[in-house]
Amino acid sequence: MTIDLDRLFTDPTLMFYGFEGDHARFVTMSRNSFTQSIFFDRRIKLAEPQAYRVPLDLLLRSHAERGFVSPKLHFIHHVAQCGSTLLARALDLPERSQVVREPFHLRQVAIHGGAGFESAYAEADWRAMLGLSLTMLAKRFVPTAPVVVKGNVPISMIADAIGEADPGQAGILLHFPLDDYCAAVLRSDNHRAWVESVTSELRLNQDPMVGDIDGLSTAEKAGALWFSLVKRYDRYLSANAALRSLDANRLFDSPAGTIVESAKLFGIALSDSEAKAMVDGPLFATYAKSPDQPYDPSLRVERREEAKRDLKADLDAARAWVEKQASAFTLPDSLARPLVGDPAALL
Repeated sequence: MTIDLDRLFTDPTLMFYGFEGDHARFVTMSRNSFTQSIFFDRRIKLAEPQAYRVPLDLLLRSHAERGFVSPKLHFIHHVAQCGSTLLARALDLPERSQVVREPFHLRQVAIHGGAGFESAYAEADWRAMLGLSLTMLAKRFVPTAPVVVKGNVPISMIADAIGEADPGQAGILLHFPLDDYCAAVLRSDNHRAWVESVTSELRLNQDPMVGDIDGLSTAEKAGALWFSLVKRYDRYLSANAALRSLDANRLFDSPAGTIVESAKLFGIALSDSEAKAMVDGPLFATYAKSPDQPYDPSLRVERREEAKRDLKADLDAARAWVEKQASAFTLPDSLARPLVGDPAALL
C-alpha cells in the first residue's frame, strides 16, 4: 500500500492497532466491526484481513508537524473484573457513540511507563507515543459522535497523563470495595495468574506507595494493586472536576439508571426505556466478554458472597496489607463525586 498520511490520520477504517518495533501496524475496520470487537487487542474483529506496517518515525514526524489537537475522548478507567466491558458495550450505539475497548496500542504506552511512571518526568518519546495513540483514537465514523475508550488496568495507571494531554474530559473511575475486588480477582487459578502477571508487567514495586512486592502472596499483591489504583483515582478526581467515581455494585444493582447516567455524562443520547430494554435483553443475559455464554445476573450476589467466604484468609491478608500501607499513605473512606448514589466505603 502507498502510504497516505492524510488517510492514516483521518480515516477511521484504517485503525491504529499497535507499535511493532520501528513500525506501526494499521488494520482495516468498519463501524460494524467496531461493535463486533469486544476487545481491540488480538481478539479484534477485522472488516478485512489486510494489515499495513508504516515506519514509526515517519508517523511520529508527521504527527509532530500537524500538531497535537485535543482529541476530546471520554474514558472508563477501572480496576478489572468490575463490569467495565458490560458498561462499555451498553454505551456502544452506532450513529450516537463510538466505543473502543482496551486499545492495544495505548496499553503498550502504559506498560512502557509502568507503575512508577511520573507524568512530570515523562520522556519526550513517551509523550510522543501517547499523543499519537490519543490522536488515532479520536478518528470518528460519525463526526459528532462521542468517543468512549474503555481502558484496562495498565491504562488506568496513566489516567493522569491522559487527562493532562486531553484536559477537562468527562470520565468514569469504576472500582470495587477491597473485599469485593479481591473476591473477584482471586476466585480462580486463571484470575490469580492474572494478578501475578499484571503486577509483574506493570512493575508495581516501582510505585512508591507500594514498594517491594517480591515477598507478597498473590492475595497481598491483589490488595497492593487495588491500593495503587484507588490512590491514583483519588488524585485524578482532585485534578479533574469532570470525572465521576462509580462503585461497580451500583452498576450491577441499578443497571438501567447507571447506564443512563453514564450516557448523560458522555453526551450520548439514551432514553430510560432504551436502557431498560438493554437490561432486559441479551446483553445482560450473557457474559459481556463472551456473548455466546449465558449469564444469570440474579446469582451474582450469591456467587460473590460464596467467594468471599471461601477466600476469607486471602481477603484478610489483602486487608491487613492495605491497612498497614494506609497508615503511611492515607486512604480516603470513599471516592468523591459518585456518578450515582452516595459515596461507597472502600474498606
